[in-house]
Amino acid sequence: MARSAIPALDALRIVELSCLILHEDHDPARLARVRDGIREEAVQRNPVIVAPYGSRYLVLDGAHRMRALTELGLRLALVQTIDLPDRAESWGHLLPAQNLEDALRGLPDVVVSTERPHENCLVEARFHDGRLLYAQAKEVALVASVRALKSLGGVYPKGGVVRRVDPEAGAELAAGEALLLYRRFSPHELAEVVDGGEVLPAGITRFPVPERVLNVRYPLALLEDGDPAVRDAELKRFVEESLEGNRVRYYAEPVVLFE
Repeated sequence: MARSAIPALDALRIVELSCLILHEDHDPARLARVRDGIREEAVQRNPVIVAPYGSRYLVLDGAHRMRALTELGLRLALVQTIDLPDRAESWGHLLPAQNLEDALRGLPDVVVSTERPHENCLVEARFHDGRLLYAQAKEVALVASVRALKSLGGVYPKGGVVRRVDPEAGAELAAGEALLLYRRFSPHELAEVVDGGEVLPAGITRFPVPERVLNVRYPLALLEDGDPAVRDAELKRFVEESLEGNRVRYYAEPVVLFE
């Protein structure tokens, strides 16, 4: 298959890590797993998904990969560029419903009600019994509302694994479960949050990628340092050799991936 038949391959780039804008926080346990896996394999398996934003790139997916590469002392990263979307999608988080309402009402930076507020709604909580609660930031300013959003982490079980679900998939809640649905941010809002010295909590934003490139397994030795333009030329040769060696597969159908 010719390279031109897979447009996503033309979107692979080598860029400096310092040019990437990171808009969300990280899970320390997950970061440790990602970093150790990259170090052990000595490759960057999957590109960081980014969109051009001025002279930099906004990270849309792959925050843990980016942080792991930085902690490993690398200067460059393999990225896949996509067009800047109008608005981020969001993940839903499944949590135990027990004591969730009390925990939400106990947060000092939000107001909780049973009716959706007209503005500045941070999260909608859906319960198995059909009840709905809404948490609204007390302060309207974007950066201040993000600080309030981060306080919602206090309602999560300590040490538990957050189960993410696609809200559009119509997740059915089991008895004793609740679903948190977060507000959506535009890319420009995300950049404003970063410029204001804040980041979103981990695992909230979601950006669908029409053709996501996976399992590239790009050698870390080529990401340690060097001129990005030279490294980018090396990447193009790597992709061409992979195509010629029949080591690239294109799947048009949806894929289920175990992580």
